[in-house]
Amino acid sequence: MCPAKRDPMKQKHALQHAGIWLDGHHAILVANAPGNETEDFVIETRIQPSEHASSGSEHTRQNSKQGDHLHFFKEVAAALLPFDEILVIGPGTAQEQLLHFLQANNQFAHKKISLGTASQLPDHELIDRVRSFFAPKTF
Repeated sequence: MCPAKRDPMKQKHALQHAGIWLDGHHAILVANAPGNETEDFVIETRIQPSEHASSGSEHTRQNSKQGDHLHFFKEVAAALLPFDEILVIGPGTAQEQLLHFLQANNQFAHKKISLGTASQLPDHELIDRVRSFFAPKTF
């Protein structure tokens, strides 16, 4: 007897949601915990940019700073890869810069990315903000 084949159209993929708050100094990733029946959001990771010693000319220091910034965005992007829908929030233009970085990456082409602004929030407020953003909308 042949095992029953699963119809991929009948399988429902539960969307994975994440919110990330970032500024130029660090990022905080909040995500719905996989396998958690309540699908509650938790702080999944904190990402710090790598710092290199500043020596040499002003031009060398500026190039090093830009390289650190790019490396930081790559680390953030790697942490966001498993998620289908992403909320990017932060102060100033950091969230916009990350949005442009993600949009230029083909791995994020089919992901829904939303943008918001917020100054640094206590952990519980950040979790609440992400949870409410992804809460099912009732009309």
